[in-house]
Formats: sequence, C-alpha cells, structure tokens
Amino acid sequence: MNITESFKIAIKCIRANWMRSLLTMLGIIIGISSVIMIVGAGTGARDYIVSLIEEMGANAIMISVDTTQANDNDYLTLDDVENIKNKVDGVESCSPMLIGVGKATIDSRGAEATVMMIGVNTDIYLSLPEGCSYGRFFGEDEYASSAPIAIMGSASATTVYGYEDVTGETVTVRSSGKAMKVRICGVANIDQLAGSVGGNSSMISSMFQQNEDSPMMVLFVPCTTLTQITGTDAKINMAMVMAEEGANNEAVGNATVNYLKAAHGNYSNSVYMAQDMATYIAIVDIVMQVLTAFIACIGAISLIVGGIGVMNIMLVSVTERTREIGIRKSLGAKTSTITLQFLTESIIICIIGGLIGLTLGILGAYGACAIVGISPKITWWIILIALLFSSGVGLFFGIYPARKAAMLSPIEALRRE
Repeated sequence: MNITESFKIAIKCIRANWMRSLLTMLGIIIGISSVIMIVGAGTGARDYIVSLIEEMGANAIMISVDTTQANDNDYLTLDDVENIKNKVDGVESCSPMLIGVGKATIDSRGAEATVMMIGVNTDIYLSLPEGCSYGRFFGEDEYASSAPIAIMGSASATTVYGYEDVTGETVTVRSSGKAMKVRICGVANIDQLAGSVGGNSSMISSMFQQNEDSPMMVLFVPCTTLTQITGTDAKINMAMVMAEEGANNEAVGNATVNYLKAAHGNYSNSVYMAQDMATYIAIVDIVMQVLTAFIACIGAISLIVGGIGVMNIMLVSVTERTREIGIRKSLGAKTSTITLQFLTESIIICIIGGLIGLTLGILGAYGACAIVGISPKITWWIILIALLFSSGVGLFFGIYPARKAAMLSPIEALRRE
C-alpha cells in the first residue's frame, strides 16, 4: 500500500466519524487560531504604534513635567523653549506642546464639534516630514503677533467637513469661557501625533469619546494664540525637542532635563522627564514580546491537549478496527503499512484542524483590528509554522496508536469482535 491509498483510507475513516473527528480537532483549532489572531493583530498594532512614533522623527524627544509633583513654578515657559533651543547642546529645534480642550463651531455649517488645540511654534514643522498636504504652516510673524490661525488635522477635516482641503474655512473655538474665530491656513497629518501627545494627559481621554452630534477635531495653533484663549496662566507641561542629526538622543534629553532643573531650581529626579522615540519603540517591543510569549504558551497548552485528544481517539479507532487490522495482516499487510495508515489519519486530522484554526485566526485578527481601525500583519512564516506545528502534533501523538495497531498479532486480532 502506498501513501496515496493510505490517504484515501484515512479520509474515508475521518468522514465516517466526522463528528468525533471534529471534536478531536477542537484543541488544535483553539491553539492555532489563538496564536494566529494574537500574533497577527499584535504585530499589526505594534507596527501602527511604531509608525505613529516614527512620524515624529527618529530624533524627536518628548520633554514632560510630572503634573502630580510639579509646583506652579516648575512648568515650562516660552522662554524655556527658546533657551533649550539656543543653549542646550545638540538641540536643533524645540516647540511647546500646550494642550487646550474645548468646543468649536464650524462657521460655514453651524455645526458643533469637540476640539483639541495644541499650542506650538514654527519648530514643530520639523516633526512633520510630509509637511502640509494643503495650504501652509503659520509663520514667525504670525506666531509673534498671536494671529488667529490654525492647522487642521487631515482626519479631522474629513470627519467634520467630509473632505480634506478646508483651507480658508473659519472655526470659532471656545475654552475657559473665552471664544476666538480662527482661520484654517493649512491641513496636515497631525491627528495621530496629537493623539500620542494627548494620551499622556488624563483630561484628554474624555475628548476622544466621539459621537455623531459632536465630532472631534485637532488643531495646531500658535502657542501665543492659544494662551489668549485658555488664559495667560496656562501651564505648559510638554515640549517637543528635535535633536541634531547624529546627536545622542539620550544625552540631549538628559541635558535638557538638567537645564530645566537649574532654570526652575527644582533638582528632583522625577519632575522633568525626557523620552526619545527609541525608548517608546523599545517599550512597545517588550510589551508585544511578553504578550506573544503568553499567548504562545496558551496556544501550546491547547495544542498539547488537542494532541492528547488525537491520541485517545486514535487508540479508540485501533480498538474498533482490531478485526480489520487482523484481516489485513493475515492477507500480508506489512507492519509499516499499518503504521503508515494510522499515522496518516492522525496527521490529516491535525492538518485539517490547523487549517480551520488558521482561517479562524486570520478572520479574528482582521475583525479585532477593524474595531480599532488598524491592519493586522500576518506573514507567510506564521502560516507555515502553524501548519508545520499542527502536522508535528499529529505525527508525535499518532506514533503510539499507530505502533500499537501495527504490532497487533493477526491471530489475536481476529479472535476479537
């Protein structure tokens, strides 16, 4: 008997007991699908987060103030921003990141929206590698004169207006009891950057709970303008520093923190913090590695349980087909032929379970990622490993039942009913 005949017999036996075979596959299906779904969705999430970070530039450093420990005198000032740029070695540019949250009226439509305003200076433009997709960025003169002007996020424009090129439109923003009509001078991909900055502040979290009646928009406005809206006592707790090409980001971050400690007379080790993009990426990688290892362990346990189930079912099959085995051996079937037949059946059950698990895992990864608006990343090597692993489980746990069937004595086998 060749491998083709063994395959046909195995398929026939599986179809004859399809419900039992399906239940046997459950452990394999759960193990493979869970690993594929988590690895695919997790890798996609990791790539998405890294892309957000890299959009700010590999040499970007986020300087932040721990608001739980800071006194009023510890917050950054616009003078600090200028001094960091001019006095700290290795700094190419520095922009404040003053966050303001409020309501906005779309003047041309009369519609209401929730607005997240980030007060910046012209240096922030260096962290936008794609620049403005429409219009222009505000200039130094407009920054100095606190001009009522703003850059709108591309996604925000699409959400609020239904299209991206909204240059020339006006929006009336309201915050802290004050209102100002600002003109949109440019549109840029700043929504993701704003989200990563806003994620560091608890007061931002509620703003991202979008609803149909009050969609969310993101605006970059001159910091000098934002202080006119939120009040002159607005506290700057973040700044974006861009290190010079070839500079050591960690050294630049430490130098900036040391400058702020000296300037504000607060030498606490925890009030001022510097985090470069490489640190964020490393943290994301560590989290993903831990999560993947955890899920891989769960998947491995499921596969082992599934393998034990396959072995038990194959042992039952050997018992049920004892007479058949005896007849075949009495007609001259070799031990290797009997072994091959039962091994083939075991491997096929595991491969079918692996394919079902693979399909469910891919669908689950795409479904989970669709909820949060990202794309999963499922590579061919993940698929190949899944199929090879399921085949290996079938081979390993099928050896004992196959050998037991092959070693049966024809005389003893024929005596059994």
